[in-house]
Amino acid sequence: MNQAIPYTSQSMIGIIVPGILQDTIKDALRGFPNIQPHYFLTQDFIMTDELQRFIYEYEMLVAADPYIFQQLKLYDSSLQLYQINSRALQLYELLLTHKLQNEQKDYCFDLLQQSTILSITHQLQHKIDFVFSVGETVEAILDNHMRHAKLGYYPVTTIASVYELLCEHNIECRYLIPTKQELIVAFERVLLASKGRQNKESQIVYGLIQFESIVKQEQSKVEQILQQFTQQMDGHLIMLNPLQYSFITTRGQFERETLGYKHLPLLSRFTEELHINCTIGVGFGINANDSGRHAKQALYQANENGPNLCYIVREDNSVIGPIDTTVFINYEQYPLVITDLRLLERAEKAGMSASYISKLMGRIMKHQKFIYTAEELAQTLNITLRSANRILLKWLDAGLVDIIGEEKVAHRGRPKRIYYIQFLEDIKNQ
Repeated sequence: MNQAIPYTSQSMIGIIVPGILQDTIKDALRGFPNIQPHYFLTQDFIMTDELQRFIYEYEMLVAADPYIFQQLKLYDSSLQLYQINSRALQLYELLLTHKLQNEQKDYCFDLLQQSTILSITHQLQHKIDFVFSVGETVEAILDNHMRHAKLGYYPVTTIASVYELLCEHNIECRYLIPTKQELIVAFERVLLASKGRQNKESQIVYGLIQFESIVKQEQSKVEQILQQFTQQMDGHLIMLNPLQYSFITTRGQFERETLGYKHLPLLSRFTEELHINCTIGVGFGINANDSGRHAKQALYQANENGPNLCYIVREDNSVIGPIDTTVFINYEQYPLVITDLRLLERAEKAGMSASYISKLMGRIMKHQKFIYTAEELAQTLNITLRSANRILLKWLDAGLVDIIGEEKVAHRGRPKRIYYIQFLEDIKNQ
């Protein structure tokens, strides 16, 4: 049972959200014990005294509406502000439904990225005509939507206030909201981006794994599973005795592997594959001594409530547990077998090993997306823009990607190239 978590052990995040999205966001955040959300409900951007106090109170702000995000950035560009801008799954569902029903529609979008639309229409093999409703105010965006609606375009908006006004005018339209999974991915990124979280990234994590019994012929399999687990966290495994092991890693790596302390499939592997019972205690601390002491406390609690449980004791002695040990989606491991020898040769020419492609595939499959700008690829792979551009040039030379268009930028400068990563989709469809 999770204990109450003190104020200081969580990342306090201010969330500015339209009322229509609040319940969806609250539902997604139930799986984040390390986030303490504070909500400010608003449909429009009006800088009241109350909103002004709110935006300067928290180390990280999240704007759940893309229009409100834009206006806050214009108001104060120094704000530590993150937007929830993913609407791809609902757009995919909308276009797929219209395709299956043979509905020929022209669309008017507002704050969706053109590359997202092109990616989805390419995956669906469904060509559409679309325009954008642009404007600096909600009223201007609404007017453009209404003008295009009179010309036969179907309004698709990501702005809550525009949706409500279109409904008031009895105009058929669609409001795209992020799905629960998209929200989970977004808040994982927000959590890792917060200053408090960055300070904790390098904290020492010490884990203790205690088995009830292990038959001799299964010892090597147990150690193999434990080695895989620690390698995924860039950690170090130590055998204390035949029934007890310890591991050392960093908090950032442990959080990524457990998806924010929500899932730890290691225990279920032992119970389902080898029918072995064990318990795990994990300790956080600002030094190795604290981490080890907290791991012992966590293991004691797991043994008291076990078997096959995992508890975490954090640096402030707060407890998380038991951790879910069954449901797990591993985005970083994608079952990859390259059967096309020509594709393999081209990949090797671009300097990519099979293991590197597997990791790349896992991250990109997390987003189900094969069309990127260099900036989007850099964000997806967690690399610099310079590295992303260098990689894309290598892939172009090796014939692994194609340039399928350009995205105009609002300010002066060269248009952004849009790349189609053909070879990853080829592997997926093998």
